[in-house]
Formats: sequence, C-alpha cells, structure tokens
Amino acid sequence: MSRPRFPAIHACGALLFFAAACAGGDGPAPAADVPTLEGTVDLEIGELEGDEPYLFTRIFSVAADPLGRILVTDSQAHEVRVFDPDGNFLFHLGGEGDGPGEFRSPCCVGFSPEGELWVRQEPRFTVFELEAAGARYVRTVRRLFTGQLGGYPVVFDADGRLVDVGLLPEGSGQFVEARIHLSPDGSADTVEVREPAAAAEGRKTVEFASDRGRGFLYFYQPYGPRWLQAYGPRAAWASAVSTAYEIERHGPDGAVSQLTGPSAPGPALSPAEVESARERLERDMERGNVDEPLFDLPERKPPLAALFFDRGGRLWVQKTAAGGAETTEADVYEGTTFVARYRWPRRVRAGALPWVTETALYGTTTDELGVQRAARVRFEQRP
Repeated sequence: MSRPRFPAIHACGALLFFAAACAGGDGPAPAADVPTLEGTVDLEIGELEGDEPYLFTRIFSVAADPLGRILVTDSQAHEVRVFDPDGNFLFHLGGEGDGPGEFRSPCCVGFSPEGELWVRQEPRFTVFELEAAGARYVRTVRRLFTGQLGGYPVVFDADGRLVDVGLLPEGSGQFVEARIHLSPDGSADTVEVREPAAAAEGRKTVEFASDRGRGFLYFYQPYGPRWLQAYGPRAAWASAVSTAYEIERHGPDGAVSQLTGPSAPGPALSPAEVESARERLERDMERGNVDEPLFDLPERKPPLAALFFDRGGRLWVQKTAAGGAETTEADVYEGTTFVARYRWPRRVRAGALPWVTETALYGTTTDELGVQRAARVRFEQRP
C-alpha cells in the first residue's frame, strides 16, 4: 500500500484551535524571577527478577502516605503494595476478586479527611485503614458511573464529600463526562462537564457495526488539542485546552480565575516523532476502515502537556518538552500567583495521576528492557 499524504498544519495556520496558541499579547507571561527547583531521582523500586513484591506488571499510580511510605498500585496484579521510605517492602493489600478488600484492576488511591485510604476500581471504591504492619478493610462504596475514566485522583470536597469523575450515558450510545459529589449518606450532586469545542477538534468518532451490534470508535489527532483537567484538595479544579496557555481555575469556594502564560506555540516535532505519528495515523485508518487519514499532522506540539495539583493545593502547569529533551518543566501557581518553576528528569513519568508535594514527585520509570519501576524525585532550589 502506498503511503498516504499527510498535509502539514503550520503553527499559525487556518485551523481555529491553533489560533489561541499563535496569538500574541493576550496576557502577561509568568515572571522570570521565581525560584527554580531541580529534581533528581533518589529512589527507584522494581526489579527484572527477584522477590515477588519488587516485580511489577503494570503500575498505574504511585503515592505516599503521611508517614512517607510509598504506595504502588499494580493494576494487573490487582493489589496495592506498600514500601517504607527507603523502598523496602512492608505489606500489600487487595488481591484479585470481588470480595471485601479485593480488587479488579485498581487504578488509584487517595486519603479521606479522616485519613482512610480509598482505592478506586471501575465499579467501586474500597476503603482501608492503614496500620503499622498492614491494612484493615473498612467498607466498600459503589461508584455511580458506568466507566472508570482514568486520570483523576481520589479527592474530597470542602464538606468531606467524595468527588468522583466518570462517564454517564447520554443516549444513542454516547456518553457525557460528569462530576459527582457523594455524601456519606448516599446522596449525590451531579454536575455535567462539557468538553470545550477547541479540544473536540482533536477527536473524531467513527461508527461501526458488528455481529454484536453497533458502536463507536474514538480517534485522536497525534499532537493535537487535548482537554486537560486537574482535581486537587478540597475539590479545587482546573481545566485548559492544550493548544493555549490559558487556564481556568476553580477554587474550593467556587471562585473562578484565569491564568494566562506565554502565547508561544509548542516545540516542533522531531523527525522520530513525525514518523511515529504517521505510523499511528496509518493504523487508525485500518482500525477505522477509512481510505484517508483522519487528521492532518501538525508541525508543532501543543505548548501544554498536563495540569495537576500538589498535596498543598498548588496548581502545576506542565509544559510540553521538545523531542530529545532530558528534563520536564512545570510552572507552579499558588492561587493565581506564579510562585516557582520545577524541573525533573524526563525519564520519570508522573503519569495520569501525579502525586506531588513541595519537595517530592512520585512516578514511574521504564528501562530499555521494559522493566517498570516506581520512582521518587527530590527537589532542591537551584542556587
């Protein structure tokens, strides 16, 4: 099969969703005189072979408890493993099953205002009390969503209600994203969350039919616009479209503020990234059974890579790294004030659910043999 042609989109081309990234003078750039903190990897947990607790299959998230113990959620092993601050295995909780204290593909963890550990799976939350030498099962709380929609931390609002994010059926096989605030008595407030039009430009839906019925396939433009969202302590949250440094921050009290940074576009795609994107578009053509590429291939990446909150409620705006870059960088805001710049080795992936404090970031690394490890980055201010 001859290679299809993929027209390039210039950084300031005609497509509307790039206009915000190319516009100049929309707002002040973050100040340059804030402190810069550099991160170094001070701990990695995981082995190619050896004792079972150090062999991971698929790490979904890494977190830390108030004692500095490290919690690693292995979704394929259906358990959460707990290590001491030096990386020594202590105990695990879970195990595959549907009974009390058992898991099926857990994704993420968080702590309630009372200090209980909540572990999220697709159909439910399982709640534990962490103790010195183990974990005590407390209860199970059913989720009200039909899908997991990974990528959102386990958080609680200012009233102590659980905040859950997922997909609700909207009819005709489609779903709408929603945020539910669940009270201990089982009552719930539901708020639908609509994707911005600029982000939706980077996604296409293809309907298909099979012996099992009709359905939809979802395709995303390589390096196209994405809807970025973050949820923090006491249910502060933020959102942006990755193609513009324009962030809407919602405080725990409901106040909304705008954060605007540099208007420069993201870095250019490297030759390796272009080749990888072309291969992906070709695979999508086969998967969607279409004759032409579903998307054009942009010349540049979006300027924003991710949004997330640290444990103190500060918002981190992670910027897209250039191909071959060795570090990842994020601007950090206290409320609406730009207060610091953080950098850490790019080989450490914060993942969909970063667990970050003022001095540490928890994530994963993967070596050339595909061995996945939990990692901790320590930050220090650069002189």
